[in-house]
Amino acid sequence: MEEWLKLSKEALSRAEAACINGEIPRENMFMLAPIFYAEVNKTNNNSLIQRIGNETEDMVYEDWGHHPKSKEQYKFHFVSSFLYGYVVADKITEFKYDDIMEYVNDRMDLFNSDYDE
Repeated sequence: MEEWLKLSKEALSRAEAACINGEIPRENMFMLAPIFYAEVNKTNNNSLIQRIGNETEDMVYEDWGHHPKSKEQYKFHFVSSFLYGYVVADKITEFKYDDIMEYVNDRMDLFNSDYDE
């Protein structure tokens, strides 16, 4: 699990750096996940990258629909979208994804402190 944590930290750091100048709103950081997935896994399979983008977008927008304040939780949405790419690519199961997300979430600060307010 430690490798997933390291991978998630590195990807999040790169995503935050990409958003630092303000051209990419932080709430849209999750849209970088398919690109970073492709870079990390050295793939240029456009169909796969598009599927990852579509599925993670649906997942995030559904969450926003149920919990509008979750839009502010850009770190969580990025990491969950990045890791979900491995599910879309059939490299891990949804069950494994859930385990990884739990592990990563317990060890990274992915939520703003005022999330429950």
